[in-house]
Amino acid sequence: MKKSLIALAAIAASGLAMAQSSVTLYGVADIAVGDAYDKTGAQSNNNINNGNSRIGFRGVEDLGNGLKAEFQLEQAVRLADGSTGGNGGAGGATFARQAWVGLSGNFGAVRAGRQLTPTYDAVAVYDLTGTANYSPVALNFGYGGGSRTNSLFKYVTPSFGGFKASLGYVFEDNYTAYGANADGKSNAKGFYDIAVIYQNGPLGVSAAYNYAEVNSGWSKKSRVENSNIGATYDFGSFKLAGSYHYNDVASVSNYEGGPASGTTHIQPGIQGYSLGATVPLGAFSLTADVVYAKDRNELTPGAGKRDGVDAVIEAKYALSKRTFVYGVYYRADKKGPQFENTFGEQNNYAIGLRHNF
Repeated sequence: MKKSLIALAAIAASGLAMAQSSVTLYGVADIAVGDAYDKTGAQSNNNINNGNSRIGFRGVEDLGNGLKAEFQLEQAVRLADGSTGGNGGAGGATFARQAWVGLSGNFGAVRAGRQLTPTYDAVAVYDLTGTANYSPVALNFGYGGGSRTNSLFKYVTPSFGGFKASLGYVFEDNYTAYGANADGKSNAKGFYDIAVIYQNGPLGVSAAYNYAEVNSGWSKKSRVENSNIGATYDFGSFKLAGSYHYNDVASVSNYEGGPASGTTHIQPGIQGYSLGATVPLGAFSLTADVVYAKDRNELTPGAGKRDGVDAVIEAKYALSKRTFVYGVYYRADKKGPQFENTFGEQNNYAIGLRHNF
């Protein structure tokens, strides 16, 4: 009898421990068939996919008194060839999509590691495609310097009547987005990112700002600033969204943002607007999003400024809560500042299937 009671106590204790701590396996499987970059065939983790395929782990442990320990590890998978690693599964770090640990409670949440930036959090509020790979907002303005940052310390406040803030900081010696000096240390002066978000009922409004001072060559420094503001409103029969973006950072390797200065070779920043709408029809939805983007400064003196209009039309049909098929057409303006960095052809399209697990 005594042994039975001990066994029951052990089982009960084990169940309690399992209730206090959990790890969830999750992921996305997404593949499409279409034409992008004038190449027809299977598309995996491409700009014409709804999203990158991935697999990840989320964990949480209840520490008591409302305090929880959390972590997330996420890596990309390419369905076309099964490769892993990097943000898109084409080599690189194993958990390049997410790798952080943190604490959460009544005070909000504090996280440290590679993770999504506060600026990304702000854009996600009003992006009608759900920050899809083919989002014209993302492809033209790049979430104001990138959707993820290494060694990021991030604090997210609790929600107060729909308001919350997201604050991020990367220490100077960790911020190497623009290379490093001969001693291996970062040539930046740290990285700051802040987002303010309001979401209540049908209305969503957000604004974000990030800043870094980087080495722009010839012993000079460039002040890099990126900001955006946007809003969305769900009228029930349709949803509208619009935004404004001011970027110093352009996603070109080894170039820094900001105005040209003397012989310093700097990629000009980009600014512009977006306007779009989504119409839901039961399990079907249709989204149209248009972006106007232009150079803020001339690439070289006398060269003029590039400007163009990109547009996407997206159709989705939900087969279940976790699976949908989609069709997308993306028109990339050859005169736009991001044309060669996003698509090499003007007309791009695909039909795809996405499953979330």
